[in-house]
Formats: sequence, C-alpha cells, structure tokens
Amino acid sequence: MPRLITALALNLVLMLLGATPAIAVAADPQVSTEVFVERGDNPTFELQQAPAVVYSTAPATPPDTFLQIPMVVLLVAQLDELGHVSNVMVARSSGLREIDRAAFTAVDQWRFEPVVVEGIARHARVRVRLTFVPTAEAPPG
Repeated sequence: MPRLITALALNLVLMLLGATPAIAVAADPQVSTEVFVERGDNPTFELQQAPAVVYSTAPATPPDTFLQIPMVVLLVAQLDELGHVSNVMVARSSGLREIDRAAFTAVDQWRFEPVVVEGIARHARVRVRLTFVPTAEAPPG
C-alpha cells in the first residue's frame, strides 16, 4: 500500500508540473554482490582472494524505496575464526540511509568459509560491494 501512495503522490506532482505521469509502483531492486579483499585489509597476513560465502540473505529494502538510478554500498565485514560476521562498517554510503541499512543488516547475517593461514583459523576482514539496480518497469502504454 505505501508504494501505491508514493506512486500516486509522485504522479500528482508530475501533473502539477505539467508532465504526463505514468502510474508506476516501486518494485524491489535487483541486488548484485561482490566480495573481495584489498591489500592492507589484513595487516598480519595477506589473503589472495576473499573467502567463499556459505550463507547469505538478500537485503530487504523498505517497500516505499523507489530507485531511479543504481545505488552502490561498500561494506567492510570483520569475520571471526569460524567465518561468522562479527562486525560490519559502511565504508562508502549509497547516499540513502534505507539502502545502507538494508545492506548492513543483510551482510551482518552472512557466513563465510573460515580463513585458514598456515593451518590456523584467523580473524579476517573482507569488503562487500552491493549494487542495487532499479527493476525495469514496463513502459507506459
């Protein structure tokens, strides 16, 4: 229901500005993810590649979030010896608090393969880039 109200309000504003509105309801954005490490992320050892994600949840964007352009959030996740996320920080915001919060909340629940260096499970830091892309709507007809 909030999406419909938002869409109706947007169309009313467009009508008042003299534009031809097309009714559109915000759809959940598509989200792509990339997990990687950068030199210096783990100062006591060097990871050649990020550990594999063994469990992930999709970000739940609020129903009234209406994206017009792709939005990117870059997070830094601290992993414990078992591969559980123990801390998440926003390294680069998308500019929308709702999108950042959805990304943060999802990644905080992820699980990774444990990072093992010379036979010892280690704490590690990885970066997660989430790109939220607006779902293509059918052209107004």
